[in-house]
Amino acid sequence: MYHIANDKRAKQSAELIYHGLLSCIQKKPFDQITISDLQKASGVARTTFYRAFDNISDVLYWKCDVCFHEVLGEYRPSAFPGELELARHYFQYWMEHSDILELLIQVNRLDIIYACHMKNAEILRRRFGSLPDVPVEHGHYFVAIRTGFTISVLTAWLQSGRRESTEEIVEIIQEQLRILAKG
Repeated sequence: MYHIANDKRAKQSAELIYHGLLSCIQKKPFDQITISDLQKASGVARTTFYRAFDNISDVLYWKCDVCFHEVLGEYRPSAFPGELELARHYFQYWMEHSDILELLIQVNRLDIIYACHMKNAEILRRRFGSLPDVPVEHGHYFVAIRTGFTISVLTAWLQSGRRESTEEIVEIIQEQLRILAKG
């Protein structure tokens, strides 16, 4: 797990380590990257790495978690504007910050994307409360379905070459929801 102190230097070190990992991944497969490789590429001491992370996968988890916290935690409309507006915000963010998702797909760690989304989706529930048409006891299923759905859409978008705009993605989602509703 990662354990980044809430101070500027610790966050800067974590960013340097992440960028060092990006540099290393250009030269060798993820599973062959060592802490020494990261240390050299980032310029961060080995002790600093271990102060922040337990292993190299934690670097990916941290960066993904930071991004999900940004996209979901910084979403602050005065009232919940609706599902499609949230989808627009969400997909627009990821279209501008897709590097971590691409890296996680490349190293076959979709589990990290899922875990970070589930963790940070709780922010929205706390801010906006439970949805009126969803029984409280079904809330966990609701979040899990949404998490799987949005991750699948992002993955398909990345694998198809990032051709569609945010609006096109929202239209595709609306089309799928209409088809499911007919079911």
